[in-house]
Amino acid sequence: MPIGKNVNLQDRVIKKTVKVSNTSKASITNKIGQPSFKKGAETYGTEKMTFYVKKDLLKRLYNFAYWDRHSVTEAFNIVIADGLKGKNTKDKGE
Repeated sequence: MPIGKNVNLQDRVIKKTVKVSNTSKASITNKIGQPSFKKGAETYGTEKMTFYVKKDLLKRLYNFAYWDRHSVTEAFNIVIADGLKGKNTKDKGE
């Protein structure tokens, strides 16, 4: 269909395309899916696990993290470390 006199071409939005650099697909796929663990990162040297926690205790943990300006992960580690002080934590010998 030809463009008639009733269409103003200046009203259309023309997006500028960006030229992609000469990056190989292998280098792109190597960067995807790899965790970015830095030594200063909060999750360095940690393991992901699932726990069932009572709602009221979880709410208290969130409140502790908020008021002491910690992340929930950091607050959880602090609470666990304080709770295990003075307890028998010898290795099971597996």
